[in-house]
Amino acid sequence: MTHDLDRLKKLLEDAASDARIWDNVCEEINFLFGATGTLLPASNPNFRGLWTAGTKRIKEAMTVYLEKKWIHGDAREPVLKIMFERGYCTDDEVFPDRAARKDMPIYRDFLHPWNFGNVCMIRLLTPEGYWPLTVHFANDHPPLGEDDFTLVRAIQTLFEQATKSASEIAHQKIYDFFQFLNGSETEIFVFDADGEQSFSIDVNGDIQTRDCLKKLLPYEVNRTIQEELKDVLLSSPDMSLSKSYQFTQSGKNINVFVIQIPPSLRHFFMKFKTCAIRTELGDTSALKRSRLKNEFDLTEAEIITLELLAVGKTTAIIADLMNLKPASIRQRLKVIYNKTDVSSQVELVAFYSGI
Repeated sequence: MTHDLDRLKKLLEDAASDARIWDNVCEEINFLFGATGTLLPASNPNFRGLWTAGTKRIKEAMTVYLEKKWIHGDAREPVLKIMFERGYCTDDEVFPDRAARKDMPIYRDFLHPWNFGNVCMIRLLTPEGYWPLTVHFANDHPPLGEDDFTLVRAIQTLFEQATKSASEIAHQKIYDFFQFLNGSETEIFVFDADGEQSFSIDVNGDIQTRDCLKKLLPYEVNRTIQEELKDVLLSSPDMSLSKSYQFTQSGKNINVFVIQIPPSLRHFFMKFKTCAIRTELGDTSALKRSRLKNEFDLTEAEIITLELLAVGKTTAIIADLMNLKPASIRQRLKVIYNKTDVSSQVELVAFYSGI
């Protein structure tokens, strides 16, 4: 049997440019195998629980898997070990007696009720090392044959090409994105999935590796920043969470805005999830912020939206930066119009210049 892989190839090409498409990739693999659920979890503990890709039902099952602590002492660990060594493995190879396997607690009480009674684990090469693609089959699905393993090898080749391309594309896009954001007194800090600082990019495009937050925020704020950063790191990209901090340091007014890197600019396997934009504000900018907050009751997100608009950023660009839909930014602008008593973007920019 030959498999039509054209749709999978196209999806992988799209996923290389947009992290949000990896769920669709899993859906297509599920279809090609005739499986009941496909999941792409991370083998690196720093990624576990973050941005896992998979089909809808298996994501629902994963919630139960974690809540019921099936992750501890999962009897299928030998399948995982052989998969990493050889490239793929099925539970039929490790537990050939299906009748006996059916009585094992994880199969009896978890996998069989979800109709995920058989699994094939496939080793995939990513920029962060090998990750397992777990393809689950119905409880009565026959053992996989050579035709299935031919498909496994074809998928491995396609994934290797796609993830290499994803890494190259995303790093260039993120660099361009940061350069676009940079202002005369702006520095960009990038954080990994643990909330540790990884590197920063200054206004000249120079990259510095860092291992602490001292340059980003003063010590008094650093004591609480990591937990708040993890709120952003662990949140779904659809929630568009952000954090903002203002303080005075060495007589300068500082603003720090922490956001997720927009998923459209990342790739799924990138450990960098969040960036902080640190800006030194002049006296005029600080006064504007104070008036907007205290006299016009603008929220921090509304102030940032207005500042971006005032320096020429379009609603589409602001939406991408804040990981929102352009319609959400337009709705936010309407709220700002009401608070500032203007009726258009042109009037709003003029208002901002005049306060």
